[in-house]
Amino acid sequence: MNISTFQIKFLKQGLRIITSRLKVLPLVSVMSCFALSSAIQAQTVSMTTTNWAPFYAESLDQGGFISAIVSASLKASGYDSSLEFTSWKEALEQVKVGEKDIVVGAYFSEERAQHYYYSLPIYSVLTGVFKKTGHELNFYTSFDTLNQYKLGKLDQTVVAKSFDAYPFKNLTGFNAVSDGLTALDQGEIDLYVESYAVAKQVASDMGMDADKLEMIQPPIEENELHIMISKNIANATQLRDAFNAGFVSIQADGTYEKILKDFNQM
Repeated sequence: MNISTFQIKFLKQGLRIITSRLKVLPLVSVMSCFALSSAIQAQTVSMTTTNWAPFYAESLDQGGFISAIVSASLKASGYDSSLEFTSWKEALEQVKVGEKDIVVGAYFSEERAQHYYYSLPIYSVLTGVFKKTGHELNFYTSFDTLNQYKLGKLDQTVVAKSFDAYPFKNLTGFNAVSDGLTALDQGEIDLYVESYAVAKQVASDMGMDADKLEMIQPPIEENELHIMISKNIANATQLRDAFNAGFVSIQADGTYEKILKDFNQM
């Protein structure tokens, strides 16, 4: 893949709110979802994800601001929810087979869409390639350039359609972001692919000097975060639609913005 035009956006913590780009549900659909949720008020939705600070992590208040947004959206549609943290691989598998209902926080891919229903996008995340200060590479024009180095990423994550389709010869998947950053710090890999905010946050939490972790230009992509609902649970599409309706509702009543402000994301 050749990249001919680069438009670098300097975003607070590498992020941008995408509310204005959401496809708002028709009012009839929203009201139908609320009617459905009212009939099953007692249902508790089981959710899972991995530690991916600052978006979601068991060490964060309310599990992080994305977790808070998801819980508030479900609550607005009459659902209680519980959230457990595990490895990303395990989270995907538990929801895929129907042991859990929802994966909190995921990028879209056609392959995943065979097993999960996707919600409306709830946030936007800037993803790029990171190096330690002093590494020779500062800029790349194609994935052929990156393919000359040992790369790492979180195992079984989607990066971007073009990146995921490229046949990298030396790409290692890690069970946790901290494992990948440790490998980068110790020289086991040359470059690590991650969200800007996550790479910086996890590096800081590990005691690494986050300022010595640099993103090579250009960023790979700005990805939208969704929740994924298992296709192997009862009323899966109703749960998806109810979540979407609740998400629209918390934007309209100011809850979404309040959560972002409470977590210093605005």
